Amino acid sequence: GNEPIIIQNKDFKKCILFISFPIKEDDEAKKKVLRDMAFDKSAIYDTDKKIYEVNINNYCLSYYGKIVEIGNNSFLELVLSFPSYDSLGKDVLEDNLNFIKDIIYNPYLEDNSFPSKRVKDIKNIIKDRITRNFKDAMWYYTYKNDKIIDEDNYLSNQVEDNPSLLDAVTPDGLYDLYKDIISGSPLIFLIGNVDVDNAKSKIKEILLDNKEEEIVFEKKYNHYCKNIPSITEEVEQKTKFKSTWVSYNYKIKDLKDEKDIALLKIVKNLLHSNSSRIVFDTLRKDNDFVYRCGTYCYPTFGSLTLWAMTGKDNIVDVKINFEKVMKEICDIDFIEEKLALIKEEAKLSDDLVKEDIHSILMQVVDKYIEYKECSFYELIKDISSSDVKLFIENRLVLVSKFVGVGEENE
Repeated sequence: GNEPIIIQNKDFKKCILFISFPIKEDDEAKKKVLRDMAFDKSAIYDTDKKIYEVNINNYCLSYYGKIVEIGNNSFLELVLSFPSYDSLGKDVLEDNLNFIKDIIYNPYLEDNSFPSKRVKDIKNIIKDRITRNFKDAMWYYTYKNDKIIDEDNYLSNQVEDNPSLLDAVTPDGLYDLYKDIISGSPLIFLIGNVDVDNAKSKIKEILLDNKEEEIVFEKKYNHYCKNIPSITEEVEQKTKFKSTWVSYNYKIKDLKDEKDIALLKIVKNLLHSNSSRIVFDTLRKDNDFVYRCGTYCYPTFGSLTLWAMTGKDNIVDVKINFEKVMKEICDIDFIEEKLALIKEEAKLSDDLVKEDIHSILMQVVDKYIEYKECSFYELIKDISSSDVKLFIENRLVLVSKFVGVGEENE
């Protein structure tokens, strides 16, 4: 149900209120515009000056809204922070709840809809951003590479492919979507040095009108890759950019669970992380074949990419060295040495979470929505070097190579 989750933590002077509405709509264009439109102003707080003043009066440290995508799920979120009673000597929870209630449920409207000029401005800003992205070599090559490894449009965004979809977004249609989202019951979390019972009753009374409701959304976070070809796909494309891009894409064969994802992250860290810089050292430091290189992975999808930006004369050398690196990370002694460092860093990361109130909150949220049950360290602490070696050799498949041929040599 919609019972607020209160996490009492006396270690911090500030409190964070986190409100999340599940979104059922899958219209990418509407969501893109709403991301910049939601929680902007209210009928009462209808100017930046009024928002600024109320936040000062309420001792509000920060507040912002956003739309997040977690796997196949979208959430409209609002995050607000303020000092605890003990650090301020004054209880400001009620004032901030009333402000947020107004921002959510009483948005600033014109002609009973979102302001048309604001909607038009946001659409133009998004279109300009997309135009700029396509002129950026790094963004463009990554975008094209993702298209090659994608399955069922999981990694792509329809609006980037077709910005004219934004033209169909109207102020009325956007406001209808917004009303539909906020008509559902939100997930509400409050963390900090608070009186649990008092905070819970105030949230129920002010934000939920004391209504008991079920919160329903599908927990679709993983879209594990399934298409493992028998032959590696090779794609080459000429571009107008000066630089050339080379990438190798791997997917996990028979991907089943979180442990497979943890092994994928270990491989990524073996290649390029604080614990190991073998990709950079081999391609840049030792040979100077490239001016930028790295790796990235999509954990809930199950893919790993090695990439390099270089001159067009170095394409073959980069490919040879990608293959060399992938052989080197299969060496059991190399894995043993680096795995110890990766585990150490993951444990340190777990310890650092305890020092950051937002990280503690997000851990609770992730568990509650069943997105992440445990930390990276918990998943990898018992994984052995031979587990990693077997995973790389038997489960990690090179599915595609992509070369974007630029106009200049190094």
